[in-house]
Amino acid sequence: MTDQHFHEGELRLQEQTGMREKIAKVTKVMMRDSMPDQHRQFFEGLEYIFLGTIDKHGLPHASIVTGPEGFAHSPDPKTLMIQISNRNEKAAFEGLVIGQSIAVLGLDLSNRRRNRMHGRIAALSEHFITITVVQSYGNCPKYISLRAISERGLMPSTDHRGLQTKLTHDDMGLIKNADTFFIASYVQDGSNSPYEGADISHRGGNKGFVSVDSPTQLTIADYRGNYLFNTFGNLLLNPQAALLFIDFETGDQLHVHGHAKLIEDPTLVASVEGAQRLLQIEIDSVTRQDSATSLRWRFVETSPYNPDILPKKD
Repeated sequence: MTDQHFHEGELRLQEQTGMREKIAKVTKVMMRDSMPDQHRQFFEGLEYIFLGTIDKHGLPHASIVTGPEGFAHSPDPKTLMIQISNRNEKAAFEGLVIGQSIAVLGLDLSNRRRNRMHGRIAALSEHFITITVVQSYGNCPKYISLRAISERGLMPSTDHRGLQTKLTHDDMGLIKNADTFFIASYVQDGSNSPYEGADISHRGGNKGFVSVDSPTQLTIADYRGNYLFNTFGNLLLNPQAALLFIDFETGDQLHVHGHAKLIEDPTLVASVEGAQRLLQIEIDSVTRQDSATSLRWRFVETSPYNPDILPKKD
């Protein structure tokens, strides 16, 4: 059973939580196949956008792209054009082709506003990606830490650490102190349905909501959300996941690729304050780039919705 908005993985979790009928009613007005003017204006006013892509090896990637206001432009409700410097030099965009699925997350950290869009690549050049809208909808402001841009126009570093199979001490420190990360996933079944393809979403909480179990394993608390289960539904059908952690003060980026496992054991979930379920990531590869963005952000405050992080029991 599928409908025009969701695939089997998403529907399974919606039904499991008793939210299937409610979500079906909400999505009739929530999800659109074009962007309303307020979404178009929102994207055009941003200085950073998050993308979910699929590389030539079939791996998802979560990326941040930056530019001055207007670097994303919507000439009409079905189109979003994003300017990207030297697209062909970025591994996350390697192998992109016309017609391929791509996910866009617009997030303004200064006011917690966010909108999502799934689309297909309509045109490519060295510096631009043009996207045709397939699904467009808004998300609530929960679990988003407020931040303000503190520096602009910095020169991103071109140096990055080569591919590793586990986290370093510094990597683990970045993750343990993170209150925000981004996760990309995808499902492709050849149906060309609106639900098919890449997705990228924000995840947030107080520091420690991502537990570093070992240099090759993470466990993430998943809090109550919108019950669409875009990310978790994808991971049920395709466990490959890409995580992006950003040190907002230094611009460092940590990319983690791995296989995801949904944990719903009541005893394990109950041990984590506020969690509805847990997501475990077995790490396959890690890359890190220092001073990777042209922007820096100043921390303002955490979200009032964030559950407390309780100390682990021995």
